[in-house]
Amino acid sequence: MAFRSSVIPFSKAYWDLELEGGGNLPPGPCFIYGNHSNNYDPFILNAFTELGGATTGVMTMEYLRSGILSKIFSAAGIVGTQKRVPEPHLIRRIWRMLDEGRRVVIFPEGGRRWDGRPAPWIESTAKLFMRATVPVYPVEIIGSYVGWPRWASWPRPGHLKVKVHDAIDFSDQPDLEIGLDRLKKPIAVDENVVSRSIRPAWAFRPADGIARLLYRDPESGVFGGLRASRGNEVSNLPGTRRWRVQADSTLVDMDTGIHTISADLYDQIKNLPLPDSSDQPILQGTANLRIASHLSEDRILPNQTCTLWKDHLEFGDTHYINLEDVRYTGLERNDKLWLISDSSTVFAHFRREDSVLAWKDVLDRLAPHTNQ
Repeated sequence: MAFRSSVIPFSKAYWDLELEGGGNLPPGPCFIYGNHSNNYDPFILNAFTELGGATTGVMTMEYLRSGILSKIFSAAGIVGTQKRVPEPHLIRRIWRMLDEGRRVVIFPEGGRRWDGRPAPWIESTAKLFMRATVPVYPVEIIGSYVGWPRWASWPRPGHLKVKVHDAIDFSDQPDLEIGLDRLKKPIAVDENVVSRSIRPAWAFRPADGIARLLYRDPESGVFGGLRASRGNEVSNLPGTRRWRVQADSTLVDMDTGIHTISADLYDQIKNLPLPDSSDQPILQGTANLRIASHLSEDRILPNQTCTLWKDHLEFGDTHYINLEDVRYTGLERNDKLWLISDSSTVFAHFRREDSVLAWKDVLDRLAPHTNQ
């Protein structure tokens, strides 16, 4: 209670919150879902709890493994998930929360958006909504991404609007494809495109952290080829491309004056060809590792070199995984990668300068069978 009493007033003041459509959300058990880019979105939704009491919900495991936040969230009834890994016990706990009359918040894309654009849904969440006997309300958080992008080191003060839509109607018992389309539509917004009233007027060091998103030089394709400087500029290593980062995360080419949406440049970088050499690694970084094997105790290995090749991963000098054996992958916070293979689970906590998004994007391209 004390935690909510401090965080929610901060959210209201910092982002000048506005509620639209609150009458669509009466008290009582229900599902609430929405877009999610800002770290404070769960508290932003709870800023209007006078409409029926505080929510509970499902959160990725990143904040529930240990520490004071784990105790706070667990005490509030929040349960953790590893996103795309099958978790039958989680479904049972959600039904129990609804039976207790709780309002359950779930972000169905499995975590915060990196670029402010819609991400793939976790289909099991859509199935859960469609089978529910309680209302399912979409809530659009307008300004979530420009208020604090996932990759950014600092929030940007501005104006956010929480728009509650009508409950989704499944009375005609649609198939999954039609049901997914209905669920996605209210929150399928490009959060980079906002009105002037939503756009932050200023930002403290807006370029800090942008290399987590823009992890390759768009000219040379070199991983880690962009660097932030002066708090509001980013350039490639040769200095042939330079941008000024605006408060709303758009980029202004410092030579031509052309404006670029950061998500557009990310799309360009994400789709660049991968290195084709079989005798050179694609990615390499340093991480603190925890390796959990089915046959032995967990191993803690600090400051290990992690290497991604075209067909396998090497964690330190002792752990080797074929990509064909990887079953699930995911990211936690902005610096942790986890993956589950046939024989082990690896948690890699990378250095600040290494982009975990780069690792996830490349793994998705090399091993498209994961998370299926």
